[in-house]
Amino acid sequence: MFRTYIFGFIASLMLLAPQMSMAEIADAHSPAEENAQSLLAAFASYTDLRLLSIRQSLEILASTTEAKSLKWKTMEPLLRGYQESDDGLIVWFVRPDGTYFTVDKGKVAKTLSDRSYFPPLMSGQIIDGELVVSKSTGKRSTVIAVPVMKGGKVVGAIGASVFLEKLADQVSTTLALPANISFFALAPSGLTALHKKTNREFLDPRDLGSPTLKKAASEMLTHQAGVTSYMFDNVTKKAVYRSSPLTQWKFAIVFQ
Repeated sequence: MFRTYIFGFIASLMLLAPQMSMAEIADAHSPAEENAQSLLAAFASYTDLRLLSIRQSLEILASTTEAKSLKWKTMEPLLRGYQESDDGLIVWFVRPDGTYFTVDKGKVAKTLSDRSYFPPLMSGQIIDGELVVSKSTGKRSTVIAVPVMKGGKVVGAIGASVFLEKLADQVSTTLALPANISFFALAPSGLTALHKKTNREFLDPRDLGSPTLKKAASEMLTHQAGVTSYMFDNVTKKAVYRSSPLTQWKFAIVFQ
């Protein structure tokens, strides 16, 4: 049942992802590019499935009587159980005023009300893939969050801060890329959400001093899918890319 769902979801991602133009398809004839396209599909599908599974778990948690009680002591064991069953994330509950609690620290002295995703979340929207530096851990993270509804109203939200360095390591392990092939993902803002070299996460490639890289990154952020090239570290590189229907990140596989 689960395997059928996974394959079905991957197929839906393929259908939702924008297709390459005829010129791009004609250009993507080399074995290297064909291999890169296969790796790109695996990279995008794995990451989206990983984040979607987290969102679905949070939706289940948000629907429980423990979450709807709005009492941290009541819901904390349930949230802790989920956090301990996963690796590389922090689970939290936030109230409509922005005060929040994490499994690791309990009530946090800071507030989430100044986060850009907070107003949409409190209006009932699900948050997928927002980039933040976690206030409770200081780690570069992506936020997945779902509202807690009671009586037809938003009374709070349950979220997860997913550590990007850990997620990139999981992608690297899954793809097992050779040394001359890399991957990265750009958020709609242009910041690097994921990178094989994790120290490059949260950097904007348009600010790294390469005019051709700036042009390629701008192209990726403008178009839904395609093939581009640029020079960086004195090496000419080629990238195939596509947009995620879940987070709107642009996934890319890079080869020399």
